[in-house]
Amino acid sequence: MTGPRPHRRVVLVGALLVGLVGCGIPLDDSPRNLAAELPDALLPPASTTTEPPTPKQTVQIYLARSTTEGRMVLESVQREIAVDRSINVILDQVLAGPTPTEREVELVSPFAEGSEVVGTVLEDALLEVHLDSLDGFPQDDSASNRLAFAMLVCTASELVVGAEIDFVRIMLRRDGELEAINAPVSDGDPPEEGAPVACTNYASFIQSDGGDDKTDTPTVEES
Repeated sequence: MTGPRPHRRVVLVGALLVGLVGCGIPLDDSPRNLAAELPDALLPPASTTTEPPTPKQTVQIYLARSTTEGRMVLESVQREIAVDRSINVILDQVLAGPTPTEREVELVSPFAEGSEVVGTVLEDALLEVHLDSLDGFPQDDSASNRLAFAMLVCTASELVVGAEIDFVRIMLRRDGELEAINAPVSDGDPPEEGAPVACTNYASFIQSDGGDDKTDTPTVEES
């Protein structure tokens, strides 16, 4: 017979509930989120893993300084950058101009904001420098414009350690296409249409005392 079994279950459940209340365990009408109330000592420890510091490397670039005779000459300085294994990052330092500390020691640059190195290709000692714009260069055929190209070209050919670069061709990216530009020069014959140039094309900006030597570089401390 199965008639008495439901009554027995009700009695057992009722007895269990009475026992729980008698033991002091409160009963809630709705479930609680007990995990949100765990004490700090019971929570998983916070991660203490820290990322390793980004490796740095010291590179050299050319800025400019006015001589006592009023002539602008190239002067190399050191910069600390993240290790990138790319010439792009070094040349972008040229386009960025002097830091506040470098300006305090009267180093200057003809560059303004508006140009970025978007690529470089090195083949057989010829470096192609791809720019997104010439807006950062002086917009006239002046000594300042030639100085800007001198800083970029001579940094690439004279100061990039570990790369053999004799000539530099400046390329401008327009509408997804690369077009070689005629880099203005201060010395020698003007290059042919789109031809590469060398640091010797900017000899007027080179210090006569050997200040362009890769191993004799003044250090500018960053503040």
